[in-house]
Amino acid sequence: MKSFNLRCVLFLVGLMTIVNLFSQDKHSYATPLGKSIFHREVRDANRTVLKMSEVSPISAGIDGLVLVFNMRQDLSKVTRPLKLVSFNSTSEEANSHLEIYYHQGTITIRRKTAPNSAYYYDYNLYDPMFTVDGGDVQWEVHLYFTAYFLWIETKDTRKATNNRWHAPIFFGINLPQMNYMGNYLGRSSSSYIILGDPNPSTTFTMPDEIAMYEFKYMELKDALQTHFCEDN
Repeated sequence: MKSFNLRCVLFLVGLMTIVNLFSQDKHSYATPLGKSIFHREVRDANRTVLKMSEVSPISAGIDGLVLVFNMRQDLSKVTRPLKLVSFNSTSEEANSHLEIYYHQGTITIRRKTAPNSAYYYDYNLYDPMFTVDGGDVQWEVHLYFTAYFLWIETKDTRKATNNRWHAPIFFGINLPQMNYMGNYLGRSSSSYIILGDPNPSTTFTMPDEIAMYEFKYMELKDALQTHFCEDN
């Protein structure tokens, strides 16, 4: 269940070199987003179902996508993991194969062995991705996803500078024998993204916008190596 295939190992080795074991974050760094392929203004995206067929055609050679959304809540009142995003093979919540949660100041990724499976494992980031203090706070989240790699950037919208946190995850949305990424890039009618939590432990909204962008993994790797890692 937890074994990586060869491609995943290669991605891990490459990114471990790039971010130097992620020993020091660079809070001033804004990761390039790439070309816009979807944008929607929203009052509250919590429980929004985004079908990949709604997204504009994706350029040839692209192997990565970015999902942008906002979350607003009092993080000090969150008493259990707060679901932010799930990747689904249907519009039904139970058919998710990868889920992203806020949990205790950082991110937890829940990976299921198959859609609608009761078996999963949670990958908890050790790096802080949020500052937890009292009062409602809005954070902007950029989720870069590929078949074999994720990159997450969070932004505290209260601050104008030094307000971003970053983390690499050395697996992507694919599972062995399951090319989910190919379906997302192909804008398949069987690929969905569901935003938000059906039963949050505190008041939770996802205001302002939902957006998606396209990128190439090698270009992201080069940008991180050239700009994110300098002086780190």
